[in-house]
Amino acid sequence: MNFVSIIDRIESLLGESADRLTAGETLQELASLDAENLRLLLETLAENRVLVSESDPAILGGLLLLAQQWGTSDQAAPRHEQLIHQISPDAVCQILAALPQETRNRHRLLYLLAHSRTPAALRALRDQLRYHPPRRWDEVALVLSPLMMGDDWSKADFFPDVLEGIQHRSVAAPLLDLCNYLTREKRVPIHPAAERREFLARLLGEVVGHLGRFEENPRNFGDSIEEVQRVLDEAVAMTVTLCDALGMIGWDGATGKLFQALQLGHRRVQTEAAGALSRLGVEEGREHLIALAAEPAARLRVLAYADELGIADEIDESYRTDQARAESQMAVWLAQPHQMGVPPTSAEVIDSRLQYWPSFPQPIDCYLVRFEYDLGTIRYTNIGIVGPLVHAISADLTDFPVDDIYALFAGWHVDHPEIFVIDSGQFNAAQRRLSTSLTDSLSRLGYEAIEPKLLGVCLTESALVAKGSFQQNSYLVLWDGIETIQTLATDQPRALAATDLWHLYIGRKMLRTFNRDH
Repeated sequence: MNFVSIIDRIESLLGESADRLTAGETLQELASLDAENLRLLLETLAENRVLVSESDPAILGGLLLLAQQWGTSDQAAPRHEQLIHQISPDAVCQILAALPQETRNRHRLLYLLAHSRTPAALRALRDQLRYHPPRRWDEVALVLSPLMMGDDWSKADFFPDVLEGIQHRSVAAPLLDLCNYLTREKRVPIHPAAERREFLARLLGEVVGHLGRFEENPRNFGDSIEEVQRVLDEAVAMTVTLCDALGMIGWDGATGKLFQALQLGHRRVQTEAAGALSRLGVEEGREHLIALAAEPAARLRVLAYADELGIADEIDESYRTDQARAESQMAVWLAQPHQMGVPPTSAEVIDSRLQYWPSFPQPIDCYLVRFEYDLGTIRYTNIGIVGPLVHAISADLTDFPVDDIYALFAGWHVDHPEIFVIDSGQFNAAQRRLSTSLTDSLSRLGYEAIEPKLLGVCLTESALVAKGSFQQNSYLVLWDGIETIQTLATDQPRALAATDLWHLYIGRKMLRTFNRDH
């Protein structure tokens, strides 16, 4: 496809007359082209600014996503650096100014500026963060991430003017995280925000007060769980990075505000405040930091601070073992917003073993961690895995044999193009015939009222997972013509699903084969 044809396709997506029904197909066609068309895409959008301002925001969002994908693909290719340095910061800024307000993915253009890291790109990014930043802090964090990847950029083209962006809620935490990282890695002689230390201390006091009110009554901060969680995440991220910044700046005047943060109930905030106070030589901070090692959700960060501050030998040895670190990894994973959202009440390794695992060339340490949430009248307990991955599922595994728990996670973790499942509603003619054959043989085994759920394919082998009754009990059963795996079918919310049974089946095969062969 020549460049004229490419321009025609891009322009067909712009303006009020663009057809949304065909836009997806056109975007897919463009995505299949060589990444060297990035400059052509940006120039075309910049030259058609009036059309851009009148375009469908959803279509524009697709084009901006395409721009980032082109800009970050084939980074190992010899031409990539030249390609990314050809990005025109002026063109990017012109596009940003023309985009309709509701356009998503505008931050991906800022990401390209940071990825380019040329002086002109850095100055353009600096001004965008000062005057027209993204609305969400996680978008700003993505934008700034390329500046942590290498030290091949001029700090003078970015700092100190970009720090004016701290006034924006979305910019403050990610930008200070970058400052903290550069200071910790000794890529700058002094903390870039050192001259703003009094402002940072006042800001910490405000955010800590906000978090304190949140802990008293979270309902004051949103009408939904999602809104409350978003407010909490922003406040915690801001508090954590402010504590870290003030500790590394080394200003004693921040001690009072750090002590206020230390009084909050959030363990991550306590850890950062204690770490900052320890860095400032405050004994109470050091003692509190050491005590926090007993908390699984805080342990990994505590150990990192202890190593950094040279006090690791003051942490109880029982909290520095590999098992203790695994418990902490599980607790941190569970506390993430898209998991449970809060750390567990307790976490304990119940089994560990060195074994071969799918996609790992050497044996790897695997840990099963039992965790519990004590919610007063309700207790929630389950078992997750740490090692080759950190993961837990909704099904209750507490009474499962240990070998099968490992197998289920191994089956969930395996990633191979010839290992997949097909839902019964998506069977083609050949798959329906195979399902019928396996269903018939299940009937001969005594199962009745068989309802296929899915068909699993593993290389040349297949297995059916179905619901059926056997001797007056209802089961979920997997059958490959030789082996059956079954579990009672119930309406309980934590019962095994059809995909869980498939993962158990595949995981057994994988772990058996890998560890027998070695």
